[in-house]
Amino acid sequence: MKINRLKLITYSPTGTSEKTVKAIQQGIGIDYDIVDLTLPSSESKNYTFDESDLAIIAAPVYSGRIPPVAVKRISRLKASNTPTVLVVVYGNREFENALLELKNVTEPNGFRAFAAGAFIGEHSFDTPKTPIATGRPDAEDIKKAKEFGEKLKEKIEKIDKLDDHPVPGNYPYREVKSSTRSPVTNPDTCILCGMCARVCPTGCVTVSDTVETDSSNCTACTACVKNCPTGARYWDNEGVLKAAKWLSTDYAKRKEPEFFL
Repeated sequence: MKINRLKLITYSPTGTSEKTVKAIQQGIGIDYDIVDLTLPSSESKNYTFDESDLAIIAAPVYSGRIPPVAVKRISRLKASNTPTVLVVVYGNREFENALLELKNVTEPNGFRAFAAGAFIGEHSFDTPKTPIATGRPDAEDIKKAKEFGEKLKEKIEKIDKLDDHPVPGNYPYREVKSSTRSPVTNPDTCILCGMCARVCPTGCVTVSDTVETDSSNCTACTACVKNCPTGARYWDNEGVLKAAKWLSTDYAKRKEPEFFL
């Protein structure tokens, strides 16, 4: 199978999916373009792919699913029998049906998955008090992502025809209940720099004389918290804090990436 260009397609609010696919690219060794679907501005752009492209599509896992905003943006991509690698990144609990959902979202639009991987990234709710996959992907994860890329390169060189490749998961997917919660801002340490608004994937944060958050559109990705230069953004939601404690206690054992080749 001849590939001219690698397309790294990511929805990556906190950067873990992007780090993972860039490490996979190093293993493959093909020149690449980044298609970043993280911010609202991506919805005004049209992206198309063909048989000479190799697409790696990566998204985070929230409660065993692909976040709806990522599904919406990935669904807008158009391909034509494009060889594809599906990648999900989860916070050390389980990826459940996320790979299957990603396949079912991309396949009708012309993407042909011939491989997949589930990797681990620092959980959105990770804090010093509730560590959940802190610092991941770490050096060992990056090494394994590169090895995955090397295996993909070998497979690309050997196959002539794209056959359907099964991925783990079950349908119907796990139902995820919607809720309205968002990080809050400490006015004593906030410098009104606007970073929280710039990194928000849904544009639900606005900054003027104060910081306002539309909780109904918050995905709990925590990009605003992790990127705040003064630590002024934080969670005080009881449900989130309870979940963070549970995850840091019951899912403290390190999990490793899984490849589906």
